[in-house]
Amino acid sequence: MKGFSIKELLGGDFLTKEFVRRQYPLLVMLAILLFGYIGNRYHCEIQMKEELRLRKELKDVKYESLGISAELMQISRRSNVLRMVNERGLGLEESADLPVKVE
Repeated sequence: MKGFSIKELLGGDFLTKEFVRRQYPLLVMLAILLFGYIGNRYHCEIQMKEELRLRKELKDVKYESLGISAELMQISRRSNVLRMVNERGLGLEESADLPVKVE
């Protein structure tokens, strides 16, 4: 490239030179790849934000489930069941016989 100057670069005259015109397909391909790269990065960032949001939501749901499970276990204990039956006056009595295993 002979005769290349800063004035041609800033003015855009270098784009009309034969060497640069032969490189147009390469420049177009590079521009397409650049747009694809930018789009892919944007898409990945959105997915990462969504993943973080879902992880936080899953953590909250696990804690809620653990709390409900502990509460259910507390309610279903024998002593609590007997107390609730007596409080509500259902008239139920505890069986004196041991449970029998059916084979």
